[in-house]
Amino acid sequence: MFKSIFAKYFTVLSAIITISFAAMGGMQMLLSTRYWVAEKKQLLRENTLSMAKMTAQYAKRGENITGLYPYISLMADTIDSYIFITDTDGNILLYSDNAVALKKVKLSQQIVERLDSGEYFEVGLLDGLYATRQYTIGVPVTVYDNTVVGYVFASTSAEMLSEYLLNNLNVFIVSALGVLALTFIAVYIMTFRMVKPLRQMAAAARSYGMGDFSKRIHVEGHDEIAELATSLNNMAISLSSAEGMRRSFIANVSHELKTPMTTIAGFIDGILDGTIPKEKHEYYLRIVTQEVKRLSRLVKTMLDLSRIDNGELRLNPTHYDLTDQVCNILLSFVQRIEEKNVTVEGLEDCPRVDVYADYDLIGQVIYNLIDNAIKFMNYGGTITINIAHRDKRVYCSVRNTGMGIPSHEMPYIFERFYKTDKSRSLDKNGMGLGLYIVKTVINLHHGEISVRSTEGEFCEFVFWLPDSGIVPRKA
Repeated sequence: MFKSIFAKYFTVLSAIITISFAAMGGMQMLLSTRYWVAEKKQLLRENTLSMAKMTAQYAKRGENITGLYPYISLMADTIDSYIFITDTDGNILLYSDNAVALKKVKLSQQIVERLDSGEYFEVGLLDGLYATRQYTIGVPVTVYDNTVVGYVFASTSAEMLSEYLLNNLNVFIVSALGVLALTFIAVYIMTFRMVKPLRQMAAAARSYGMGDFSKRIHVEGHDEIAELATSLNNMAISLSSAEGMRRSFIANVSHELKTPMTTIAGFIDGILDGTIPKEKHEYYLRIVTQEVKRLSRLVKTMLDLSRIDNGELRLNPTHYDLTDQVCNILLSFVQRIEEKNVTVEGLEDCPRVDVYADYDLIGQVIYNLIDNAIKFMNYGGTITINIAHRDKRVYCSVRNTGMGIPSHEMPYIFERFYKTDKSRSLDKNGMGLGLYIVKTVINLHHGEISVRSTEGEFCEFVFWLPDSGIVPRKA
């Protein structure tokens, strides 16, 4: 079993290259053998046919074929072969001077019969005529009306093929070893460079798993590995941001839980032990009630977040008047509106606008948007709320004058746990979940929400919902 991807890739690639070279060498040997045999066969055929013609001419003139001895010997030396002539019974009548070592003086009848049907070719001992393997071709000698009067044979040693193939193999091995050495070096370097970023990614992933998101991967090129490295870097940035927001959220929740609980416990203990006089009980009990409501809102927000994360948030859509809902929610902010001397515009002549949505969840959306508008607006400022129906959509916008949202924070305001007021000077009760829940609820209704702002002037949130007849999706 391999321990690393580097060993796997290097071994597999090396094996493929080695097998490829071996297959190429085997193919070369096979082709070389076929070429050598074909060449020798053709050379033997041409010379045996030439000698058969000369023998036929001697037979036609009635001359003794021993006169062909010089030609046979010369031709045999020229093509490095044995040549001999037989009669129709297979008796050897004449042979080249280098064929004196023939073991027999007559060929078997079986070979003679095969010659009657045309050319004869054999790789072997020619019925025991030779001591070593030979390539042999035999052709008939014909006169006049194709009457066969004898046969001409030419043979060359098959051992020469082994020597030829051995020389070729030596050349191939020397060349292949040089090429393989260079190839293995190139494969090693290529595999190492390919695996190196993967090792960096593995190390970075281990760091991320231990909670350290500061490690970054150096990205080179534009291939799939570079794309993966870029994705991991982006993931680390997102995780780092999420971790920071999570810690901020925990700190905020801890503060939000601790402060009202401390207040509630202190006032109740004061009432019970008599520290707070009876005429002040009602006053401090009202404060306790406010803190309890504050805790209730915190718990509700946490439950909503849990339902969203678990996919348990379900919609109960119904037809209702969105304008009426906005007006009712606005009434719950009367005290805060008066404290900041806020002017509310846009609803004076607003008509009835029906929408098909979850009444409670959309109510929470509107509540959060108006709450943010009042929280972050200037004293004596203006809130403008517009509701309209167009293009089969119901639009609702909440705009407030005031400090606005810095441009560099705009892309993050809908993320969970994100707070623009890092100092908590304005948003003392927020946990950075309000706008995240707003966006989630709007998305569940197949709608969209957007924001635009000019720092120091205004901020405006606009969302739209499909009009009646559209069935919202589930979380």
